[in-house]
Amino acid sequence: MSGLEEYEKLSRMIENLLFLARSDSRKSVINPSPLNARKEITGLLEYYEAMREEKDIDVIIAGNALINADKALFRRALANVLSNAFQYTPDKGKIKIDIDSSQKTSSKITVTDTGIGIEAENLSKIFDRFYRTPKARSLHPQGAGLGFSIVKSIMELHGGAITVES
Repeated sequence: MSGLEEYEKLSRMIENLLFLARSDSRKSVINPSPLNARKEITGLLEYYEAMREEKDIDVIIAGNALINADKALFRRALANVLSNAFQYTPDKGKIKIDIDSSQKTSSKITVTDTGIGIEAENLSKIFDRFYRTPKARSLHPQGAGLGFSIVKSIMELHGGAITVES
């Protein structure tokens, strides 16, 4: 890894830790506005297009909803989830994104993939800062283990929640 790559990695980690510290102290201000969830997800998937093509991953989006969220934070949370899905889904795998607007007061976005999965004993730990499963560390040692804790903080700032199943 070059010095510049190492600097960028440390810079991202510091930015992520600062975000988590601000959200813990409730100093983060969110600016929610009406967003078309499908449009935001489709736009974000463009970023992963090269990886999708390289690994020949089939991506399916189903449903739509108008959500009230901070656009930048919504995209950041979803990017963290999608990044993991693309990283740990093998060649010729599938990622499905379901947008459920059947509830009157909330929407649910579910990301399902054919990735490596998470062992039952690790499920409760993946939202802990710096936690990475042994399998994830062995496959991709470069991660910091902050992604899902950031997603959880963003969801809580919006009055929402995140759950995981494997």
